[in-house]
Amino acid sequence: MGPSNNDMAGSGDLDDDPTSLGPEDVEDVDGQAFDSAGADDSHAGTAHDDDGDRYRDGDYDDEDYDDDGLAPEAGRGRPSVLSLLLLVAGAVWIVVALLKLGGPVNEGAPSMAIGDHAQTSAELPDVEDELFIPGDEAAARDPKDPSERPNPAENGDVSDHVEDNPEHILPPEVGTPASERGPPEGSLLAGKSWPQDYVAPDVVTYTIKRGGSMKVVANLYKIFHHEIEALNPGVSLDREQPPLTKIVVYRRKPGISSQSVGFPGSGSVEGGMPMVDGPGRILRHTPWKAWATQTTVATIDLVLREWARRFPNEQEIIVGNLSARAGGRLNPHSSHQSGRDVDLSYPQIWDHKSELAPQVMDERNLNRELTWSLLELLRETGAIEVIFMDSKLQKLLHEFAISTHRYSEKQLENWMEYPSTPGNGSPLIQHVRGHADHLHVRFKCTPTESRCESRDH
Repeated sequence: MGPSNNDMAGSGDLDDDPTSLGPEDVEDVDGQAFDSAGADDSHAGTAHDDDGDRYRDGDYDDEDYDDDGLAPEAGRGRPSVLSLLLLVAGAVWIVVALLKLGGPVNEGAPSMAIGDHAQTSAELPDVEDELFIPGDEAAARDPKDPSERPNPAENGDVSDHVEDNPEHILPPEVGTPASERGPPEGSLLAGKSWPQDYVAPDVVTYTIKRGGSMKVVANLYKIFHHEIEALNPGVSLDREQPPLTKIVVYRRKPGISSQSVGFPGSGSVEGGMPMVDGPGRILRHTPWKAWATQTTVATIDLVLREWARRFPNEQEIIVGNLSARAGGRLNPHSSHQSGRDVDLSYPQIWDHKSELAPQVMDERNLNRELTWSLLELLRETGAIEVIFMDSKLQKLLHEFAISTHRYSEKQLENWMEYPSTPGNGSPLIQHVRGHADHLHVRFKCTPTESRCESRDH
């Protein structure tokens, strides 16, 4: 089952003009349409990031300024009163800006960076009604770097929950949690060793749900027009296709390895493939931001298939961004660069009537039982390097696990940072700001990825 297109209505065909794909056809999460022309000279775009962010933060030329901070034409004489007033005004502006940047995070706005191409939803919100605001994941680059770690004071009374008595003796453990025993009998994960037994499909298709051309699909995935024509021989690039038409967007090439290269915050992807649709999931990402290594896609796919098998009557998991086709900078993330990261929604208390969408989670809407089940399922793969989760939600899960005798306090030390201060130890679940509405899951480097790099957490 391939991803389905919910954003084709009224898009029309595209001609060879690379600017013909307007905002009504492809819209990024921050409301900016991506321009397929900037990605390659075939007008379909590849994996380059067209948002221009690579240049926004570029260094200014130091030769344009003298030592006193004034432009050369201002001279080295005594500054005028007007110059001094301008400098004072500038300083005031900087102070105000810093105060705003250092203010509290708006917790009323979800930060799960997903697109408006909801591929299994019947209806899409208007662009003006976009619900999701990109979050700040800068701290995800290196959680051990003090300059990158969040300030615990910004996240409530985290420090107040540190054990007062580190010498406290815990009662002896009784039994072993299911997640530490491995997948239960009958699980799709049972008997499988990661990564060699986790195999991705050879072909990925995109289902046109409401009509559109193959050229539009190529632009959605940022792949060359000649590539998609080769993948779909006999299908016209410009012809309007009827609903439910399946377009092949990826086919595994023999002899081409799939590799994560470098760090998640400064890396790339070789031989990437797009995320596949299937049971247990709702794909809510912009397609060109849904590429990853074959192992990453295979692992997510198997986890969500098992989720659907274990909980056939429960909610599906919303899948957000992964990486770009060749990796690299993926706005608005600072990570998601090497094909090993994925954003997943938290299981929530849901009426099964309203549309399922990411929300900022708290004690009122976090389904603690199902969230623990999802975390345990992820851990059963043996593939997880780290999961980023807000400390306040860690607290809710910690208290739930203790009250239900799911885990002891000693066992929970290997699960999450809470109740310790963020940045201590190397548990599976760690706090990084901006993860109150979604889980950020990072997979390990595989033994065959010789250029894949990970930092100690």
